[in-house]
Amino acid sequence: MLEPSAPSRVTAIALALSLAALGCTTTTSRVGKTAEGAEVVQITLPLSNAFLIRSSTPVLVDVGSDGDADALEKGLRANGTRASDLGLVLLTHGHADHAGDAASFMKRTKAKLALGRGDLAMARSGHNDDLVPMNFLACFLQLALPQSYPPFEPDLVVDDGPLDLSPWGLRGTAFEMPGHTGGSVVVLLDDHSAFVGDQILGGYFGGAIAPHDPGLHYFHADAEQNLANIERLLEMGAERFYLGHGGPVSRADVMKAFDLPGTPHAI
Repeated sequence: MLEPSAPSRVTAIALALSLAALGCTTTTSRVGKTAEGAEVVQITLPLSNAFLIRSSTPVLVDVGSDGDADALEKGLRANGTRASDLGLVLLTHGHADHAGDAASFMKRTKAKLALGRGDLAMARSGHNDDLVPMNFLACFLQLALPQSYPPFEPDLVVDDGPLDLSPWGLRGTAFEMPGHTGGSVVVLLDDHSAFVGDQILGGYFGGAIAPHDPGLHYFHADAEQNLANIERLLEMGAERFYLGHGGPVSRADVMKAFDLPGTPHAI
């Protein structure tokens, strides 16, 4: 693993602050609809995306970093939903930029909170696992990105048995796919929409540039397994990928970016 020298820490911090500044304003955009006609809204927070699925009982995917609760609720309200309306909050993984605000945000809602079993240790300790950089830039980012957050305990644990989403008005499941982290979770709907967190990165600099170009994320606990996950999702018929940074991206672009052969849909 590449290790930046101590003087490079100033550069790393400056870079991270620049990246944060690119996304410092919370924005929302309607990016899709489910087979049931539920609207998918991307809420772009300073360091990551959260997704509101406006079903009969609204579902939220990810909650952002520690301190994002007000911005997240503002994004919900801009789309006709209050935190108190939510029925389920699903975390794609336990890293600080996606799960860091869980403890705070969950005080605002009666929704159930779900997390993958493999990331329980992170949630309970309130600290990222050991980030494994995939490139030189990642080594710099590792020095400046948030690592700690208030610990929390989920209501639901997602593991080998998929979580049926029909109680919240969605046809699909959430299931554990370790790779990016030991307990990464994917939401796959019957209309072939996949919410994959950080299995795929959209664009560059956290999605600030070319957000619809899929590529390798900066960190993976197991990069080989993560690639196998992407192939598996294609086999399962995933057509549209909603990402933790940037996106959405298409099936064709994912196959091209990761140099994957045409993969038939699962029947």
